[in-house]
Amino acid sequence: METFALDSKAKRWRHGLVISACAVFAGAWGIASWAERALADGQASGDKPTGASPAQVAAAGKNPEYVGTKTCRMCHDAEHKSWEKTQMAKAFETLAPGAGKEIRVKAGLDPDKDYRQDAVCLACHTVGFGKSGGYAVSDPSDKKAVNQAKSRENVGCECCHGAGSEYVKIFKEVAESGRKYKVEELYAVGLIKPGENMCTGCHNESSTGAKAGLEKFDYDKMRAKGIHDLQPLKQRE
Repeated sequence: METFALDSKAKRWRHGLVISACAVFAGAWGIASWAERALADGQASGDKPTGASPAQVAAAGKNPEYVGTKTCRMCHDAEHKSWEKTQMAKAFETLAPGAGKEIRVKAGLDPDKDYRQDAVCLACHTVGFGKSGGYAVSDPSDKKAVNQAKSRENVGCECCHGAGSEYVKIFKEVAESGRKYKVEELYAVGLIKPGENMCTGCHNESSTGAKAGLEKFDYDKMRAKGIHDLQPLKQRE
């Protein structure tokens, strides 16, 4: 039990320290790095993700950062609107106190706890938690940080397609120049074509749904159902 009072600044510092430590442990547990593990299997075919591994991207002198769902929406508005209708777009809400009480009870979790600051949960319910440009628990008084965090809530574009700072640059250049492009250009700087391994990084036996006894995740079924609309890419070769 604490025997002294902390001012608001000290409390924020302590809170940030705890969250940072949790993020490190989440990585050690293999939760925060599931995308990297999936890509480490190599070039994809079938159920594996396609794209350069993080090590290959780094070797090419690129260090992609997360840019947030709002950035993707600038060019992919139709995809974004259809994504908003999915459960992925509501993933962060399920961490709020009282959300999904029945499932939480079945999974052995506290139904009234606020899990929006839980590092293990944030790894699968936000974009890029614990990574450069990714989601971070923000100080409510810092409007810029709050807005940035908002664009990284839920299972957004970059959770499946990789951190976007570098391939967004290519998209912008293509839009301005009107030239054709090859998808390999994007893969080389961090774009990922998702496969089953990407999904099962979170949809696995350790998930809340699995512990609650919900229907086992069926990749083929969900893939057939679709995640969002796909618009024709007119400038891709």
